[in-house]
Amino acid sequence: MKWNVMMAAALIAAGFAASAQAQLIGSVAVSPATVKAGEPVTVTANVDVKGGNYCGFAVFYGDGKNIESYSDANHPTPFVTTHVYDKPGTYSLSMGGRNVESHPNCGGGDKFATVTVTEGAKAAPTKPAAGAGAMAKPAAVCVAPWKLSGKLNTKTGAYTCAAKAGTALPDPKPVCPGDLTYFENTKKGQFGCRP
Repeated sequence: MKWNVMMAAALIAAGFAASAQAQLIGSVAVSPATVKAGEPVTVTANVDVKGGNYCGFAVFYGDGKNIESYSDANHPTPFVTTHVYDKPGTYSLSMGGRNVESHPNCGGGDKFATVTVTEGAKAAPTKPAAGAGAMAKPAAVCVAPWKLSGKLNTKTGAYTCAAKAGTALPDPKPVCPGDLTYFENTKKGQFGCRP
């Protein structure tokens, strides 16, 4: 009888542990898989949502730089970011669970993707914010029919894109670097990243 009680308690504890890790690392992909040095790649990270919980994760670009994010009701995945490699080579990207802003780490094992960077366009020397990917170029932050409104702040990465009121917002939504926050206002025809 004592063994049955201990076994039941272990099964209940395992059930609670499984429900606590209700979101698992899903996948990480890079596009295009081959680029020239200095050209951006798009990295898409997914979390498999198994319940209403939330979790944190980090994407490691394979060149010593990384970015952290999290998944919850207000920040559903996929998490999409861009990155620029300065030197040719083959880079192994990875995505793994991390404690981020009070979000516990996502469960499951790390996921990997590979990008090959060839000789090519010379990358302009930039100093990205600590822990963030290289700064986007001004023309790359707004996608037609959206246009840059004002200037891109090259120090913080802050910007505003504008279009006719009611214009459909980009999908997926941009990911803001560093401490910037994404904002949108369809009535004014604006979106972007600001402090």
